[in-house]
Amino acid sequence: MSARAFLAASLLGLPALARAQYPSLRSADTRTATPENVMGARKEWGADLSYGGSFNRGNVDTNFISSGFDLFKAFGQDTGYLNGSLIYNTFNHVRVLNQGSVTARYDHPVSGPWKVFVFNTNAYNEFIQLDYRETVGAGPWYDLALGPTKHGLSLALYQEHERFKGGVYQDNVRVSFRDVSLFPISDVASLRTDFFYAPRVDRFADNHIFFQADFESLFYKKLLGLKLSFIDEYDSRPRPRIKRNDTIWLTSLAVHLGK
Repeated sequence: MSARAFLAASLLGLPALARAQYPSLRSADTRTATPENVMGARKEWGADLSYGGSFNRGNVDTNFISSGFDLFKAFGQDTGYLNGSLIYNTFNHVRVLNQGSVTARYDHPVSGPWKVFVFNTNAYNEFIQLDYRETVGAGPWYDLALGPTKHGLSLALYQEHERFKGGVYQDNVRVSFRDVSLFPISDVASLRTDFFYAPRVDRFADNHIFFQADFESLFYKKLLGLKLSFIDEYDSRPRPRIKRNDTIWLTSLAVHLGK
């Protein structure tokens, strides 16, 4: 099974109600990142699912699917994470968005708020000519609370393997810095931000920058919420004829399970 088929099969059955974008937008988030740090009250396990779609028939035929999942499970003091996402869009039977990712991570606490983690990521994005990207790496993670806000800071070193259309291969070593923050707004609303910066160790001008902001409001206890997301992704060295920057807005219905 190809990497693209594996990712699609893993994600199509998972729950995003996302608003369709302009057909020229190629979308975002093929970052080589670790899964999200879970900063909620759940300790033993958690499952966050999102699913959305827009399907129009008539003068214009449009299909839009946005799907994602975040899972974690505690193993004593250690924690394992698995997450993934898929965005797929056709406009008048022509694909304009097609990308997905699956990532895994394992945390081991060291002392107080410090932990070390190892991770593996897998991704594809048809419209930046990326057939497959895999990363393997490790690094320290630090959890920080400032009043009601929660933060996760990480520094990691990883090996990146990329395969592009036309049989072009690239292998790089990158270092990444990540800052994930959770800002409570009320008992039912919160703002979450995620900043990720990953330059090559031998050429800092070759870098990936990713930013995401999620505003979520719960409408049924702590189980169901509506989420508005803004994503901005930047690649300083894209393939020929590929733009450096992409942004996307998404709305989604989110389900939170766990204890």
